[in-house]
This record gives sequence, C-alpha cells and structure tokens, in this order.
Amino acid sequence: MKARLIRTVLFLTSGAVPWVFGGEEMADVVVWDQAARMDVGIGYHDNVLRSSIAPEGSGYIRTSADASLIRLTSADRLFVLFLLGEDTRYFAGPVNYEQFISSTAQYSSPVGDRTEFGADLTYLYQHQIFDASETESDLYRILVLGHRLEMNSYWQYALNSDWSAKVAGSVTRQLYDGDLDDFREESGRLSIIRAYGHRSEASVGYRLGWRHYDSRSRFDRIGLALPGTSLFYAQEEVSGEWKHRFDEAGKWRFSSKAGYMRNVDNGSGYFDYDRLLLRQQLRWNSGAWEIKATARYGWYRYAVQQVGDVRRERWYAAVSMRAERRLGTHWRIYCVAEQERDESNDPRDNYDDWYVETGLGYTF
Repeated sequence: MKARLIRTVLFLTSGAVPWVFGGEEMADVVVWDQAARMDVGIGYHDNVLRSSIAPEGSGYIRTSADASLIRLTSADRLFVLFLLGEDTRYFAGPVNYEQFISSTAQYSSPVGDRTEFGADLTYLYQHQIFDASETESDLYRILVLGHRLEMNSYWQYALNSDWSAKVAGSVTRQLYDGDLDDFREESGRLSIIRAYGHRSEASVGYRLGWRHYDSRSRFDRIGLALPGTSLFYAQEEVSGEWKHRFDEAGKWRFSSKAGYMRNVDNGSGYFDYDRLLLRQQLRWNSGAWEIKATARYGWYRYAVQQVGDVRRERWYAAVSMRAERRLGTHWRIYCVAEQERDESNDPRDNYDDWYVETGLGYTF
C-alpha cells in the first residue's frame, strides 16, 4: 500500500511544483507568517464503537497539534501549508487508540483582473472508528486504517463586484488496510457565488462525481455479490451554503449548509440511495472568549435495500458546543461536548453516542 501511495504522490506533485513556485516576478514583496498550537485534553466517550448493542464507554486522554505556514506576495499569490495531528488514548475502551493526521498544501493566484486560479493537495491518515453503513452491504461501525490522497483545483471568474462563477475539480485515491475496498473518485462542481456585507457570501452549486472500486463486485437486488463484476457509483448533488458575518470584526458569525445527493450504482440499484444533509453553526468571539455551537442532520433512503417489507431508511442528528477562554498571550482552556443519535428501521443502524472533554492549549 505504501508503495502505491508514494507513486501517486510523486505523480501529482511532479506537475504541481513548477506552477506553485515558478513564474513569479522578482519585484513581488513577500510576506511570511507561521503559527502552531498544541492541546491536551481529558474526557469521557460514552459509546466508543458507536455500537447498537451493549455500548462500551471509556475515559481518554487526547493530544492534538496543528501548524501553518503562509506565504503571501504583493501580487496576491498565496501559498499555505497546514498540518494537523490528533491522538486519542482510551483508558479501558474496546480499542486502545484512535489517530488522525492531515497535511494540506494550498496555492491560489489571480490571473488577470477578474479570474483566480487555485489548487490544493491533501494527505490524510486515519486509524479511527468509521461508519461504513452508508455504502457497504453488511459492515457498520468498524475500526479502519486508511490513507487518502486528494487533489483539488478551481477556476473562479468575477462577473461583477458581487457575483462570481466557480468551476472546481477533484481527484481522490483512498487506500485501506482490512475489510473495506480501495477506491478512486473524480468529481466536478459548478457554483454561483454572491458576495455581500462584511465579507459574507451565499452560494449554490451542482456536483457530479464517480467512485470506482478496485475489486468490489456488483450486487443483485436481494444483496448477493455477483462474481466477475466491478462496482462503481455515480453521484449527483445540489447544495447551497450561506456564510454571514454580522460585523466587520467577525465577532458574530453564522454559517448554514444544505445538500441533496443521489447515489446510483452500475448494477441492480442495490446501493442506490437519496441523501439529505443539513449543517448549522453559530460562532461568537470576543477576543478573550470563543464559543461555537454546531448542529448536523442527515437522512438516507435506499431505493432497493429493504428491512422486512419496507425500504431501508436511516437518519442522524448531532449537536456540539465548544467554549474556549484565552489565558494571557499563549495559554487557553477549553471545554467541548457532543451528542449524536442515529436511528433506522434496521436495528443495526441504531445507536446513541456522546462525549465531553476539557483541556489546555498552548499557542506558539
């Protein structure tokens, strides 16, 4: 797996490096900035495996760190390198630990007076509990070890001072150790964006994507694999997003996102489903205090899969809150809590999950 991932990284970055750093005029003024932060927290997770039967809870200690490096020129060429890592160690849970590591390199540059081009490359490592019930036939919450490599690019054209159009493309490669099958994804998206007020904006978009599995077979309508076949999904999605800043300083911020997606397989339709996602977030920042509240909702309905004599349906709802208090120049104390509830007419999909955590952070 590592050899395949390295070859993919070399292929993607070999063509990216020249246009990220090349072609810049010597007269450009360059500004560098960097930041880093480390958090250590202790908490309790009520249902570590997100299990529908005999949930097991555990206390834990979580360590996380992030760092960013920014390079901005007077010609508005921007390069950002961002690193994030998180490690959770359980005291008595059904798993010993979970880990998450992400690194992103991002570049954007104006091209003429009205056009902007940008691209980013992201690597993601995860050793985490993962809900596979959306796209799998008989796997639900499992511990996965995976590597993900994703490259995105966009072209944005300003129609006038308020309106712009954006075309974006994405290529993803996902590799797993274990039961889940590796896959690749390609997608394209067209968006219309309206800017207003204090750096606020609203947008609507349409996305078309494809997921190709390496060795996974198609299924018939009763859920039996068909040997010698290969499975892929086609996905269509319409979505809208609203980001509102109530004042120039951004003391109060609100964001709302809604999307509807249709997933269609290339076989009997056993994996076809409709999905509705909603997300709301309100943030308040006074300088010394920062409080953020988030609510998420998702609904799925499957076209062919059945539970008894009715179509399979599932939904989840989650609410979370994070409060953070600055203590001087570098130190911060925080508390975070989340509650999630998943329900379905398939009992294996049902579970309740919550956690609370408090900790200390240091900004370098």
